[in-house]
Amino acid sequence: MSHLEKIKISNESIIVDFQEHLELEYNQRILFTAPFGAGKSTFIDDFKNQHQEGYRFIRLYPVNYAVSANEDIFELIKFDILYELIAHHNEEIALEKEDFNFWLRMSMFMQNKADLMPLFLHIISLHETIGKPVAKFIEVVKPLVKDFKTYSKKINIDETGDVFGFLETFESKKGSPYEMDATSQFIFDLVDRLKGDELPDQEEIEEDKKRTNKTVLVIDDLDRLDPDHIFRLFNIFSAHTHSISGENKFGFDKVIFVCDIENIRKIYAHKYGQGVDFSGYMDKFYSIRPFVYDNFKYLTQKITAIIDQSTFSSQSQIVVVKTPSVVYLLSAVLKILSKNKAINLRSLLKSSTFLLSIEEYVTIKNNITLSKNKISLVVVFEIISEMLGGWVQLEKALLLVKEYSSNKHYFDMHQQFLDKYNLTNYNYGHEVDFLKREIFKVFVGEYLKNEDMTTDGNRVIQLHEFKLDVVYNLRYEDIDDFKIKYIREIGGDDNIDYKVNYDLLLIEAFRKLQEYGFIPKN
Repeated sequence: MSHLEKIKISNESIIVDFQEHLELEYNQRILFTAPFGAGKSTFIDDFKNQHQEGYRFIRLYPVNYAVSANEDIFELIKFDILYELIAHHNEEIALEKEDFNFWLRMSMFMQNKADLMPLFLHIISLHETIGKPVAKFIEVVKPLVKDFKTYSKKINIDETGDVFGFLETFESKKGSPYEMDATSQFIFDLVDRLKGDELPDQEEIEEDKKRTNKTVLVIDDLDRLDPDHIFRLFNIFSAHTHSISGENKFGFDKVIFVCDIENIRKIYAHKYGQGVDFSGYMDKFYSIRPFVYDNFKYLTQKITAIIDQSTFSSQSQIVVVKTPSVVYLLSAVLKILSKNKAINLRSLLKSSTFLLSIEEYVTIKNNITLSKNKISLVVVFEIISEMLGGWVQLEKALLLVKEYSSNKHYFDMHQQFLDKYNLTNYNYGHEVDFLKREIFKVFVGEYLKNEDMTTDGNRVIQLHEFKLDVVYNLRYEDIDDFKIKYIREIGGDDNIDYKVNYDLLLIEAFRKLQEYGFIPKN
């Protein structure tokens, strides 16, 4: 594990947003979505730790039992929830011998009055499937059931009749979504205990708001499943929701599904066809709208920490990568890649040693020689290629940007680029300004010796393939002095600086750098 993984990107404002989303009226089912590796599980942990007063979380990891048959999964879910309740909330649910014996008696009646051994064998047989250490389960349970046989002898005939009468009011078929056997009822009761006492003087408020705690069931790591199992498990969990009341089978106040909805959308289209309604299928897994988790807007705050804790080939490289033009450009490019599902936080924090070649010189067109470290985009691309594991992976990531882009034009009068990426403004300038300057610097590089100037001393490059004019200033034919005055459509007069799709131009700048020889061609 890299020491960079200890760096945490702030979740504070997102935690506030998520709490507001969680507390929305009638918001019983939540779809929590973010790309794989974005830190979804870590965020849930942070939220749980900060809200120990008011919330009680039970988490399931269905990857542990995805290959089981449907009827088995219904049983596995019950034992998984029961394990979590006993292992992590034993003090709160205050499980006593009488509670546990009542559950055991009912379970045993359903098994034709079998003794304890089959039940424990059943639990033991499940532990590998649900990924729980059965020894811990038995350690907690053992003191509660050691006197079971003695206790059972005290049951009189009337009590036995009452138990059978209770059982007959529920469906007993294993694997049925309507099943409510002794174990299910026992879990329902324990979940209810987690909600705590009724708040004082609250007789007039709604039932679900009277209790001290909200109980939350988290179905985590759904995007780790094999595509063939994702929708089967979604359907099974969906069957735990009452079709009329919308309540969860076990009485949880909230149920959170954690996944990447965009990835699941692609799998759904591949499995069932492009024309099949995906929204109609997914709507039942959230009550209001999906909650999109995106902490990359705080990335810039951590770029300096990542650089400080990383190893570079020389002190001169450290000086280069710490300059504002590199730091803010790196932040902007990472946000673009993240938004287009081309990089995640795990990739970002995986590399801590960077073998850069930014001191090298390259001769490009018109016999112009430039050092790589004069082109900040080269430095940034080298850093990200190390994060992703090579130039091939970086090129694939950039192609994903184009694939995800709904607009194939290089400028858009509706400023979709700014709205999409939510780039940040700092004391040194706006991230989009660094992006704009460094992208167009690549295209200007081969024209350093160009003497054509406008009457006001500015220069103009017509980039015909992009239908853009770049008006800029360059003193002493030094690329360091490159300054953009404004950008306009060829043949137009309006300044469209902030209406350019810089994500698409970023790909073209990468290809230009390959053409120059700054970046290897794959």
